[in-house]
Amino acid sequence: MDILSVRSSCVDRGLTLVEAVLAMAILSIGIFILVEATAKCLAVVRLSRNYQTARAALDRGESEYPLRGTNTVEKNKVEGVDYNGYVFSRDLQPVDGEKKLFTVVTRVAWSETGHDSGEELISYVYCPNEEE
Repeated sequence: MDILSVRSSCVDRGLTLVEAVLAMAILSIGIFILVEATAKCLAVVRLSRNYQTARAALDRGESEYPLRGTNTVEKNKVEGVDYNGYVFSRDLQPVDGEKKLFTVVTRVAWSETGHDSGEELISYVYCPNEEE
Protein backbone atom coordinates (compact mmCIF):
# COMPACT_ATOMS: atom_id res chain seq x y z
CA MET A 1 0.00 0.00 0.00
CA ASP A 2 1.52 3.29 -0.93
CA ILE A 3 1.16 6.65 0.83
CA LEU A 4 -1.10 8.26 -1.79
CA SER A 5 -3.81 5.65 -1.47
CA VAL A 6 -3.84 6.00 2.36
CA ARG A 7 -4.17 9.79 2.12
CA SER A 8 -6.89 9.51 -0.50
CA SER A 9 -9.01 7.20 1.67
CA CYS A 10 -8.63 9.51 4.73
CA VAL A 11 -9.80 12.56 2.75
CA ASP A 12 -12.84 10.73 1.35
CA ARG A 13 -14.13 9.83 4.80
CA GLY A 14 -14.55 13.42 6.12
CA LEU A 15 -17.06 16.20 5.37
CA THR A 16 -16.26 19.19 3.28
CA LEU A 17 -16.74 22.67 4.70
CA VAL A 18 -19.79 23.27 2.48
CA GLU A 19 -21.47 20.08 3.71
CA ALA A 20 -20.81 21.02 7.34
CA VAL A 21 -22.20 24.55 6.89
CA LEU A 22 -25.27 23.19 5.09
CA ALA A 23 -25.89 20.66 7.86
CA MET A 24 -25.60 23.40 10.51
CA ALA A 25 -28.05 25.63 8.59
CA ILE A 26 -30.63 22.83 8.39
CA LEU A 27 -30.15 22.03 12.07
CA SER A 28 -30.50 25.72 13.02
CA ILE A 29 -33.75 26.07 11.07
CA GLY A 30 -35.15 22.95 12.76
CA ILE A 31 -34.24 24.20 16.23
CA PHE A 32 -35.76 27.63 15.49
CA ILE A 33 -39.04 26.01 14.38
CA LEU A 34 -39.16 23.89 17.54
CA VAL A 35 -38.55 26.92 19.79
CA GLU A 36 -41.23 28.93 17.95
CA ALA A 37 -43.77 26.10 18.23
CA THR A 38 -43.03 25.71 21.95
CA ALA A 39 -43.54 29.43 22.54
CA LYS A 40 -46.90 29.36 20.76
CA CYS A 41 -48.00 26.31 22.75
CA LEU A 42 -47.10 28.04 26.01
CA ALA A 43 -49.06 31.14 24.94
CA VAL A 44 -52.13 29.00 24.23
CA VAL A 45 -51.81 27.29 27.62
CA ARG A 46 -51.55 30.69 29.38
CA LEU A 47 -54.57 32.03 27.50
CA SER A 48 -56.58 28.93 28.32
CA ARG A 49 -55.62 29.17 31.99
CA ASN A 50 -56.73 32.83 32.08
CA TYR A 51 -60.13 32.06 30.55
CA GLN A 52 -60.65 29.10 32.84
CA THR A 53 -59.81 31.22 35.90
CA ALA A 54 -62.10 33.99 34.60
CA ARG A 55 -64.90 31.45 34.24
CA ALA A 56 -64.31 30.29 37.82
CA ALA A 57 -64.46 33.92 39.02
CA LEU A 58 -67.69 34.41 37.07
CA ASP A 59 -69.21 31.28 38.63
CA ARG A 60 -68.11 32.36 42.10
CA GLY A 61 -69.53 35.86 41.61
CA GLU A 62 -72.81 34.47 40.30
CA SER A 63 -73.13 32.15 43.30
CA GLU A 64 -72.25 34.84 45.87
CA TYR A 65 -74.37 37.54 44.18
CA PRO A 66 -77.20 35.66 42.45
CA LEU A 67 -79.28 37.49 39.89
CA ARG A 68 -82.90 37.41 41.01
CA GLY A 69 -85.87 38.84 39.19
CA THR A 70 -87.60 39.39 42.54
CA ASN A 71 -84.85 41.79 43.67
CA THR A 72 -84.74 45.44 42.77
CA VAL A 73 -82.26 46.62 40.17
CA GLU A 74 -80.00 48.13 42.80
CA LYS A 75 -79.83 44.83 44.73
CA ASN A 76 -78.82 42.99 41.54
CA LYS A 77 -76.00 45.39 40.67
CA VAL A 78 -72.50 44.38 41.78
CA GLU A 79 -69.55 46.75 41.87
CA GLY A 80 -66.09 45.29 41.29
CA VAL A 81 -65.41 42.29 43.54
CA ASP A 82 -61.83 41.00 43.38
CA TYR A 83 -61.19 37.25 43.20
CA ASN A 84 -57.39 36.84 43.14
CA GLY A 85 -56.82 39.48 40.48
CA TYR A 86 -60.03 38.76 38.51
CA VAL A 87 -62.68 41.44 39.07
CA PHE A 88 -66.36 40.47 38.88
CA SER A 89 -69.01 43.14 38.26
CA ARG A 90 -72.61 43.32 37.10
CA ASP A 91 -74.62 46.24 35.75
CA LEU A 92 -78.28 46.46 34.75
CA GLN A 93 -79.58 48.88 32.13
CA PRO A 94 -83.25 49.35 31.22
CA VAL A 95 -84.34 48.07 27.83
CA ASP A 96 -85.85 50.81 25.63
CA GLY A 97 -89.63 50.86 25.80
CA GLU A 98 -89.85 48.32 28.63
CA LYS A 99 -90.39 49.33 32.24
CA LYS A 100 -89.37 46.12 34.05
CA LEU A 101 -87.05 44.44 31.54
CA PHE A 102 -83.32 45.03 31.95
CA THR A 103 -80.16 44.17 30.08
CA VAL A 104 -77.67 42.51 32.42
CA VAL A 105 -73.98 43.01 31.62
CA THR A 106 -71.76 40.75 33.71
CA ARG A 107 -68.01 41.31 33.41
CA VAL A 108 -64.86 39.58 34.59
CA ALA A 109 -61.73 41.67 34.03
CA TRP A 110 -58.05 41.00 34.70
CA SER A 111 -54.69 42.49 33.87
CA GLU A 112 -51.87 40.45 32.41
CA THR A 113 -48.40 41.85 31.76
CA GLY A 114 -49.78 45.37 31.56
CA HIS A 115 -52.61 44.50 29.15
CA ASP A 116 -56.19 44.66 30.38
CA SER A 117 -58.28 41.66 29.39
CA GLY A 118 -61.80 40.64 30.15
CA GLU A 119 -64.91 38.71 29.30
CA GLU A 120 -68.45 40.02 29.16
CA LEU A 121 -71.73 38.13 29.39
CA ILE A 122 -74.96 39.87 28.32
CA SER A 123 -78.40 38.60 29.31
CA TYR A 124 -81.84 39.91 30.24
CA VAL A 125 -83.80 39.90 33.48
CA TYR A 126 -87.40 40.79 34.26
CA CYS A 127 -87.79 42.61 37.60
CA PRO A 128 -91.48 42.69 38.53
CA ASN A 129 -90.78 44.54 41.82
CA GLU A 130 -89.21 47.50 40.02
CA GLU A 131 -91.31 50.65 40.31
CA GLU A 132 -92.73 52.06 37.13
